[in-house]
Amino acid sequence: MKGTREYFSIPNLMGYFRIALLPVFLLLYYRADEPPFYIAALLVLAVSFLTDFLDGKIARKFNMVTDFGKILDPVADKLTQGGIALALTFQYPLTVRLLAFFLLKELYMAVMGLVLMKKSRKITGALWYGKACTCILDVGILLLLFVPNLSGLVSNAIIYLLMTAIAFTWAMYLVYHMKVLKSGEKIPEKEKGKKKTLLIAVMLLLAVLCFVISAILPYRRQPEVSREYREAFQAESFYGEGISSDRAVVIEDNGDALRERIRLISQAQERIILSTYEMRSDTSGMQIMAALRAAALRGVQVELLLDGFAFWTQVEGNPYFYALETTDNVEIIVYNKANVLTPWKGMSRMHEKYIIADDRIYLAGGRNTFDFFLGDQEGHKNYDRDVLVYNTGGADSSVYDLIAHFEGIIGQNCCSLWTHGKLLENSASVKRAAAELDRLYLQMQEENPRQFESINYTDVTFPVNHISLVSNPGGLYPKEPWVFWSLCQLIKYAGAETIIHTPYIICNDYMYTCLTEICRKNEKVVVMTNASSTNGNYFGAVDYALNKEKILNTGLKILEYSGNYSYHGKSILIGDRLSAVGSFNMDIKSAYQNTELMLVIDSREVNEQLKDIFLSYQREACPAVLSASETEELLSEDVPWGTRVLRRIIMQLDPWLRFLM
Repeated sequence: MKGTREYFSIPNLMGYFRIALLPVFLLLYYRADEPPFYIAALLVLAVSFLTDFLDGKIARKFNMVTDFGKILDPVADKLTQGGIALALTFQYPLTVRLLAFFLLKELYMAVMGLVLMKKSRKITGALWYGKACTCILDVGILLLLFVPNLSGLVSNAIIYLLMTAIAFTWAMYLVYHMKVLKSGEKIPEKEKGKKKTLLIAVMLLLAVLCFVISAILPYRRQPEVSREYREAFQAESFYGEGISSDRAVVIEDNGDALRERIRLISQAQERIILSTYEMRSDTSGMQIMAALRAAALRGVQVELLLDGFAFWTQVEGNPYFYALETTDNVEIIVYNKANVLTPWKGMSRMHEKYIIADDRIYLAGGRNTFDFFLGDQEGHKNYDRDVLVYNTGGADSSVYDLIAHFEGIIGQNCCSLWTHGKLLENSASVKRAAAELDRLYLQMQEENPRQFESINYTDVTFPVNHISLVSNPGGLYPKEPWVFWSLCQLIKYAGAETIIHTPYIICNDYMYTCLTEICRKNEKVVVMTNASSTNGNYFGAVDYALNKEKILNTGLKILEYSGNYSYHGKSILIGDRLSAVGSFNMDIKSAYQNTELMLVIDSREVNEQLKDIFLSYQREACPAVLSASETEELLSEDVPWGTRVLRRIIMQLDPWLRFLM
């Protein structure tokens, strides 16, 4: 009778009931395409949680605590948590890893529970770290389950936090079980004491400090341009004699930029290369992914190069990117994948943006692949530009230089092919995402068929004498400032009026010196940048306000743009022939840390087109003047309080960290 009472006590019956509710919840949640099913699933889960809350209280109040109940209660907890994690795989592919890790830990706990019972060891309920882990898992899983539209960064952070909590708890139980088996009795949990708590806090603080220092220190060094590069550089080689096989045109409108990308992808026959710093699964990003997947399904080789930090924040854990990567003929390559174990590599970024279709046509410029830069949809926009280059069929086309540049980048040791396990590939969320991308592509063809039509690029482009590619050295860590130095040399060589458009101006002493030399050589060098009050980059806005006098002392004629949106264009007009368009910002990060790419185009027609575009923006810009209230304007009461607080913090950090920005 004692055994019957132990196994079928009221608290244990409630545990059985919680386990029985789990398949009911899963069935309802998987069928939750309509609100009634979703609400029913939530109600079942609420009943399960209420039962969990009551069974322990009943057991203690009525003296129904049993050794079997001590095992059954956490088993029911873990089965419920695992079932919810299984449901989450329909939305977040990374929860497959969480589920696998969770199951391994619970398998260990079950085996150890049986071992302790067999050896007649005393069994305790959940220890403090087990309870803490359960609490963290419950909160994290509920956030993932019931908070819609979490960003990839937030959902990934929650999932990795839950995995860390499981790992910590597993390690603590492993130590505890070893002590129990060795001593033959239950090891009581003791109060840790203030000294031990303080020691742990100090160790964590030192770990964070070491992480930050190791991430920053390597980039304080800012190398000069080597003599070999200086001697090999020839400014006259950027000019061509006669007409080349390339033709080009500037793409300024964000809507046109998206449509041209779709057209290029849809008409490619052999190979598509897309290099982008950041890509998101928003409206424009989804359309690009749908077009890339459709191209791969018809046999086109698709190669997507992404920066490692943006990959971690936007791609990893996102079912749409998994759906794209698992498509035949698709490779996703990651540049310097973010890794907390190697923080000293973290500041080296791949900042280039271009797309190549076969060896026939390409777009290169400063646009990232998401809604701020592409498409006509409503919401915030950044003004930016691309150059479309069309190869009419000659062997001297710059498209071959760009392909060689891409292959050089992906051949570096810091680049790796994105791979993942079959569990993620076959998860329900990835399959759903693939089907959604296929439906989206059909919808795009129906709603906007013109972007899939062939056009005669000769009719919409201008003749070009020559196109040169200027890029920074490859590899990680601080780089020689090839792009910045080369552009300065071209400006000095031309000795003509120059207009520079850049979102930010963050310079070190060497860059100030080079800009001063340019202004002494040229009669007029105009720079348009965002005004501090409207600059979307917080560091750029603060640094410009703090260093405005130094910038004006170089002799540059500064115009401050204050239009409706943030200006993100990175282009230079040099005289009446050369136009430079690409990814290079006039800042220390672009000069020394990033891979950057600029197209330098020798074409009077393209130069004239870009000049008209420049003037259209400059009508909304005013000459920069020094003001005693420059920084005060950044902190005025008209600015949202959160922005004011952030700007004030940056003002204190800027003198120490500006070399990273």
